[in-house]
Order: sequence, then structure tokens, then C-alpha cells
Amino acid sequence: MAFDLASVARGRVWKFGDSVETDAINPYYKYPTMAELKQHTMEAYRPEFPREVKAGDILIAGRNFGCGSSRPGVVLMEVGIAAIVVESVSRLFFRNSIARAMPILQAPGITGICEDGETLEVDYPNGVVRNPANGKTVTLRAFPPLIEQILECGGLPELAFQRYQRENA
Repeated sequence: MAFDLASVARGRVWKFGDSVETDAINPYYKYPTMAELKQHTMEAYRPEFPREVKAGDILIAGRNFGCGSSRPGVVLMEVGIAAIVVESVSRLFFRNSIARAMPILQAPGITGICEDGETLEVDYPNGVVRNPANGKTVTLRAFPPLIEQILECGGLPELAFQRYQRENA
């Protein structure tokens, strides 16, 4: 499940702190298949996460999300996370996520407007995240047009292939 930049995602929050490491997001060194990864993603931080996460849930986190190695986090899409909204993201994880069409949305202040289990609305077209229960909002940082184009195409390889087809038609 990939976040659609043209829509509003509404879902239950899974709240994490600062410096969530790629080893916890994608522990492939222990679990080499996607089926196994889905059963163990994020369990180092929240043991119940792999069992209780549902399609449409929203993951929020503090600063430096995805720090560590260059492991991708597509397993989060595979378990059904509808949107990932963080205070800030590690540069390498951010680049890998964009290349794989998994937008990591940045919204400084996100961890201050909601608690675990509450419902959030992520409204990329209007650049805002809302907590309907308490009325609090934070501003989403917009992606540059080229990154939006990469995400809309389904990732960097897909964008390159589409460009190749247009230029060689």
C-alpha cells in the first residue's frame, strides 16, 4: 500500500520516538523473506506491532527516522501502513524511500499532536496533518515537483523506464 499524494489518509496511529533504526524496520539479516520480515518489522521497538498493525494505520515518529544502514523500509508498505509521518528522516533512508515510491512525509511537531492509538488525517494536497479528536494540526513539508513525479510513477526505475520509452518511441 503506497500513500497517494492526491488523497487524504485517515488511520490509527502507531507512535514511535527518535532515531528508529533500519535494523528494526527491516531486520533482513535475521529474516530474509518478505513473509518473515512482515512478522518481525518494528518488533524491537514494539513487540506487538507485527501482530496488531492493520491496513490503513499511520506510523508517526520523531527525529532521524530510518537511521543506520541503507536498508529499505518497504516492509512497512507491505504490512499496510497508509502513511509515514515523521519529525525528520535520515537522508539515506529518505532517498531510498523515494526511489521505491514510499513517501516519508515530514511534519515538524507531529509527535506533539497525537498519542498512540488515536486517529490522524494526513492531507498532503492541503499540506496538513490533523488530529480530529483534539483539533491540533501541523504542516506537512511538500515534496519538490520531481520527487512528486517519481512517487506518482511508482518509483525511480519506473520513472526512468517511462522517460526511456518516451525518448525512444
